[in-house]
Amino acid sequence: MQKNNNLLLPIYLILNILTTLVCSYLVIDKTINLYKLSRLYIVMLVINIIILVIMLIKNIIQKKKTSYKSSDLFLLFIVIFSLISACFAINTKVAFFGFKGRYEGFFQIMYYFSLFLLASLTDKQYRKYIVYAIIFSGFIECIYAILQIKGWLPVHIQYRNGNPWANGFTINPNFFGTLMLLCLSYVIGLFIDSDDVNTKIVFGLLIAVFMIGLLISNTLSVLVGLSIVYIYVLIYSIKNKKYFNFTILTAILAIISITLYATGDTYLFKSVAKTNNQTVDIIKGNAQDNYGTNRIFIWRNTLKIVPENLLHGVGIDNFYYAFGKKPLTMNKWVFDKAHNEYLQILICEGVFSLIAYLIFFGVITIKGIKKSYENKEIYLILPIIGYLVQAFFNISVLEVAPFFYIALGLCINREKTNK
Repeated sequence: MQKNNNLLLPIYLILNILTTLVCSYLVIDKTINLYKLSRLYIVMLVINIIILVIMLIKNIIQKKKTSYKSSDLFLLFIVIFSLISACFAINTKVAFFGFKGRYEGFFQIMYYFSLFLLASLTDKQYRKYIVYAIIFSGFIECIYAILQIKGWLPVHIQYRNGNPWANGFTINPNFFGTLMLLCLSYVIGLFIDSDDVNTKIVFGLLIAVFMIGLLISNTLSVLVGLSIVYIYVLIYSIKNKKYFNFTILTAILAIISITLYATGDTYLFKSVAKTNNQTVDIIKGNAQDNYGTNRIFIWRNTLKIVPENLLHGVGIDNFYYAFGKKPLTMNKWVFDKAHNEYLQILICEGVFSLIAYLIFFGVITIKGIKKSYENKEIYLILPIIGYLVQAFFNISVLEVAPFFYIALGLCINREKTNK
């Protein structure tokens, strides 16, 4: 009976994952808008809080000790600083409910944190089920995106400069690329750790599919994230003598990359040389505002106003209002985000919140890396490494962030018997 009770939590988290998948599709298909999706997350937040309270009361009644982690303390700090930021925001309503077209306010962020806590309370033997649900969700979106880039109807296709975007169920290819990085990282880890031939074949095929998805997103930031994941896997493989697995992994990634480059199905690699030249200019101090798809312009102007908003920021998701009466604009583009998750936190929520976030992420990452070597299980830490690296050039969004915070929770082990 105890096992059935323990199984309820992973089943509920899987339902959260599938809900995110379905609702993201309904948004991109124009059936519902992102505003309604963000309100749904508030309902789910309330349900998650009720479940957490019930679990806490149950443990008190059964006289079970809840295992608290150091990351929980910094999560509490983040909640406090975020609430302060929301209360002192330029636009308080936006701070709590999110800016139009983004809708990632205080309540939505709290939903992410509730998923983290629920995932961290899931028994270790059931965690792979949740990972498989994330992989399944990403696989569906990846197939959908491949249909988009090929221009095959009846999928919903967005066009830019006359070319179809591979954006899956998200609004933007950048966000879709981030989801592909999360899923690809999971599958790479499962492939490296697997010793069963049939299982390895399945994961090998999934690596190929998700690599295609990542490349057709044409998002350089996720390629940077994948590079760091790959380096970590190399070090892990050398230490744990997984040479054959790593060789096969390298071959799969290389074959897919060369094939897509040769057939012209992705322009991502063609942008690498341009980016390298821009990087050299940046190092020499000759960076132009339009470098990094205008990111240099955004970062320069955002950093200028950080000192005057250092303590509590301008308010969660208030980036649009941070520059006074006129928003940050370049040519025809109006920017409502910093295109860097850490800079976004700094300007919107303040320096104390950013410090708490960095320590929160850092504690989980360091402990996750340590456990990956001790338990010879690399799959739980790879998505976190990849996401945190690409976050330097990307932002958190409703359609992807729930998967990341679940991944963070799965990396935390609250079982007393398996530290």
